[in-house]
Amino acid sequence: MPRDLPVGNGQLLLNFDKNYNVRDIYWPHVGQELHTAGDISHTGVWVDGRFAWLDAPDWQRELGYESETLVTHVTLQHPDLQLKLLVRDCVDFNRPIFLRHFTVMNQADHPREVRLFFHYDWHIWDAADANTVFYYPEFQALIAYKQQAYFLMNGQVGAGSNAHIGISSWATGKKESNGSEGTWRDAEDGVLGRNPIAQGSVDGTLSLHIPDIPPGVAVGA
Repeated sequence: MPRDLPVGNGQLLLNFDKNYNVRDIYWPHVGQELHTAGDISHTGVWVDGRFAWLDAPDWQRELGYESETLVTHVTLQHPDLQLKLLVRDCVDFNRPIFLRHFTVMNQADHPREVRLFFHYDWHIWDAADANTVFYYPEFQALIAYKQQAYFLMNGQVGAGSNAHIGISSWATGKKESNGSEGTWRDAEDGVLGRNPIAQGSVDGTLSLHIPDIPPGVAVGA
């Protein structure tokens, strides 16, 4: 399947599809070890009690790159939710670190809390079995691992002295077995279950909560 937005360096490569879903995570050899099996890792937004995944048809999308870089420049607008997102994604030029920066603009006429949700569908070392995902309180982060591969997922809301480092909530759970679709379904009510650990065929979802964004104001995460 064609990929529309690749970002990477010599060790780590992530590919987005045409609907702006993360599909591939290759490490430590680009094109060899695939840790997602090409399945969708979802990204979504909750506001005013309503939820939308970023691949939903209601979003108006412009997908591209910053000039002469491998940093994405993605604009997403949802008229019904009255939200506009500007997103930049990149991989560090030297280290296997994937970075995402979301600027969230509240286009409503009243302050609103916005919650961002990031789901990762793990098939570490090309297999869904024997994976582990757990919440690590010391770092306020999710960690997925199998054998010598570890993936830490964390976030920050705001900047400077007002920054909050660490995820706001999380979910870990089973997928692709006994009818379980994955923790991304848990996100659709805006609240994650906070199960501390899951093992086997598993995935994980984290959220970042941005409180009280004033009308017409953009806040970064």
